[in-house]
Amino acid sequence: MQQGMFGLNCGAQGVRIKDMTLIRIFILICLCANFSSVIMAQEGQNNIRHVYNRLTLKDALQSADTINFQVMMANARLEQTIARISQAQSDLLPHLEGDVSGGRQTADLRSQGIQFPGIGTHIGPYNNFDARARVTMALFDPSAFERFRAAKKGENLSRADLEKTREDILALVATLFTDAQRKQQTAGLLKTILDRDQMANDLGKNNLTQGTGTLLESSRFKSEFEETQYLYVQAQYQAKEAFLDLEAALQLPLDRPLELVDDSDFLRTLEDNAAISFNNAANAEVVLASSELEARKADQNTAIADFLPKISGSADYGRSGESPGNGSNTYSVGLKASIPIWEGGSNQAKLKEVKGQVKEAQANLLDAAQQEQVNMAKARAAIVEAGDLRQAKIEKHQTFQKALQIAWHAQETGSGTVFQVMQAKANLAQAEDEYNEAQATWVMSHINLLHAEGRLRDLIK
Repeated sequence: MQQGMFGLNCGAQGVRIKDMTLIRIFILICLCANFSSVIMAQEGQNNIRHVYNRLTLKDALQSADTINFQVMMANARLEQTIARISQAQSDLLPHLEGDVSGGRQTADLRSQGIQFPGIGTHIGPYNNFDARARVTMALFDPSAFERFRAAKKGENLSRADLEKTREDILALVATLFTDAQRKQQTAGLLKTILDRDQMANDLGKNNLTQGTGTLLESSRFKSEFEETQYLYVQAQYQAKEAFLDLEAALQLPLDRPLELVDDSDFLRTLEDNAAISFNNAANAEVVLASSELEARKADQNTAIADFLPKISGSADYGRSGESPGNGSNTYSVGLKASIPIWEGGSNQAKLKEVKGQVKEAQANLLDAAQQEQVNMAKARAAIVEAGDLRQAKIEKHQTFQKALQIAWHAQETGSGTVFQVMQAKANLAQAEDEYNEAQATWVMSHINLLHAEGRLRDLIK
């Protein structure tokens, strides 16, 4: 079976209370609440472990959507992007600051270009003091405005990245679940075949001892038994590794046995969701590529705005003089206009860079849209093929069930042997394993279709 691998956050305010008894009561309540929360958390973890002792595909997908590390990191990146919006917005809002300075100094008037004949140039020591509040605000700053808009586009990009991460993680966990289940089933098949080959090996030895068998036949039975034994051990190792991968993805405890079980109701829901028309909506990959393009265009607008003039206003008011008690109130109001003329080519190079990023994002969006259509078409074709194969394997399984019943009946009537019953069991196990393979292919083809359409999260909601 081919399976796609998807490249799978108080301030304390002091309160003065005269009655110390109230403080003691409050502290006691807090301690009790904290202890209760710890107990509840431990009980919740124990309940999760109990539930996950038997794990269905639906359980695995629902857990992956909430506790996976990559989903948590994508959420953290979204919070960082939202914080950057406030940072960019601050450039458009008034800035208020206060300055207080004072000192004692001497000066030489000649350093200021002041020199009168007959008057000494050295003054001081004297005191100076200045305290004022100052407000500044950008009145016309297209660059700051475009940076704010770019930050908003960055939020959309982070949200799209979060959704894509969730979809990819769900597809990955579904793949890990199916892979672990199949390897567990394969190990079960090989155990049945091992029992058959061991019986054949024992019969070969007995026949050789009694003179009714040949050395060549006995050696062949022994070789087949040893080969099956090796394959069974390897299958057990591979199943264990697959289970560890699944448990690591779901952060499950490694010290408890895990049983993967089928959920027929969820499989019907999976089939029904895959049958719903997609209506040409964009999947998570396309939405991410589109958001990336919008973000790069916003960066380009920011780079263009860096060539435009900026106008800002400022005003201050405060007391200035020799000391706070020996001075006067002063103020200043003014406007400032600036226009970049030449900054060593920095703005030109930045604009050229972002234009290249826009072209790259456009190509990526086109490729994502094409890949979306291809993946959906391939998944739909795989669903049809897997459905036909599964039906054929069902019929084969029924045939070998009848063969096993015949072998049992023959043994009961004395016309058959125990080995023939064991051979029929092995044939039935082989047919069941082939059906399980077809079933896994059928499940994964539905998962792949919903993943290509970006609707896996809708499935588990």
